[in-house]
Amino acid sequence: TPSGEAPPRAVRPATASQLEDLNPARMLVDKRKKLSLADSQLSQMKALEKKITDRNAAIIAQYDSVRGEMRFGNVAPVPGSMGASMGAAGGRNRNASSGSGSTMQTPEAAAKMREQTIALRVIAMQIRERRPADLAEALALLTPEQQKRAEEFVKEQEDEVDRLISA
Repeated sequence: TPSGEAPPRAVRPATASQLEDLNPARMLVDKRKKLSLADSQLSQMKALEKKITDRNAAIIAQYDSVRGEMRFGNVAPVPGSMGASMGAAGGRNRNASSGSGSTMQTPEAAAKMREQTIALRVIAMQIRERRPADLAEALALLTPEQQKRAEEFVKEQEDEVDRLISA
């Protein structure tokens, strides 16, 4: 761009492991000391964590598969990245971060990227739709006092869900 700013980058969608980490039972297991979970609660929470992970496994695998097919390097590479430097190989004096050369995308590739992005959003929204039930099930294992202490952690994780799964 004329002002020397980098061109806008394609936003990389969340990874499958980032989505798996949104398991509310996993978060509560991680916060067990701050919540003062009893041993029986911890074992129930770990069992629930596995149940939620197993229930979401197929959809997470589908998400990971679609995400794995996506090509991020062909849209506005980050200066200094492999994608940026590869585009400048033919013209050594050319500014690799200018975006010329390596950022061209065929209409077919752009259409495929849009389709994949839509597919990821649909899958991510399915994960988001399952979350309230998973969260309610996890919170039900806590005492009222523990639920009150968990509110902050739940809010933090909800913010992370919003950040990773933008509607």
